[in-house]
Amino acid sequence: MKGVITSSKFKIQSSKIAVAFLWSLMFGLCSSLNAQSPSQIYSSANALYKSNQFEQSAAAYEKILMQGYRTPEVYYNLGNSYFKLHKTGKAILNFERAHKLSPEDEDITHNLKLAQLKAVDKLIPVPQLGIITSWNNLLLSQSSRGWGIFALVFVWLTLLVFAVYLFIAKKGFVLFLGSLFLLLSVASVSLAFKQSSAEENSDAAILLVENVNVKSAPDANGTDLFAIHEGIKLQILDAVGSWTKIRLADGKVGWIEKNLFEKI
Repeated sequence: MKGVITSSKFKIQSSKIAVAFLWSLMFGLCSSLNAQSPSQIYSSANALYKSNQFEQSAAAYEKILMQGYRTPEVYYNLGNSYFKLHKTGKAILNFERAHKLSPEDEDITHNLKLAQLKAVDKLIPVPQLGIITSWNNLLLSQSSRGWGIFALVFVWLTLLVFAVYLFIAKKGFVLFLGSLFLLLSVASVSLAFKQSSAEENSDAAILLVENVNVKSAPDANGTDLFAIHEGIKLQILDAVGSWTKIRLADGKVGWIEKNLFEKI
């Protein structure tokens, strides 16, 4: 008879309704998660980290980065999560990224050094001229944002000094001081641009696999020159197909496949 649902048909329809409900519930949860703001995800990630759920906290921090929010704090906390998971390569990679954005942060520097102690390879860098080392240390002492702030401060000081210059009788020293601040502002702008270029076009990378043999040529059949291990820092020199030419801090050069590392 029409309009009468048999017991079997009712069970089938009930199952379909239940499945549909579960799918809609899962979709709703996913949509809610995707709708979270980066600050909400960040708070959730911090809570997960504090409750020792390091896999979940790492995934949450990675999600923030995928949304384009790259800050020293996110990279630092992501590095801490990977450090707790004993993923040395990824821990060093993210501490390095945090350090690049905030080189003056002592906590980042400290944790980066701790992670580097877990790396197998301990290289002795090739000695550099003192003037080159001093220049690199100066450039890396601030991020591009930091140098930009210095430039802005020196510009305002220059304007202030030259405003004072108009109202005093003895102008010699004030003129010298204003010229000095102007020179420092120009130098800071130059350093900000140079550091910004270095941050965007980094040729440094971190090895993420446990170990790999470095080849003499961009070929799987090339001669094995030496082995390197997870967490080692590389300088990228060239690329041929799926192979990358690298240089280590101690000057050794060779080829590895490009899917074994990530740029800082």
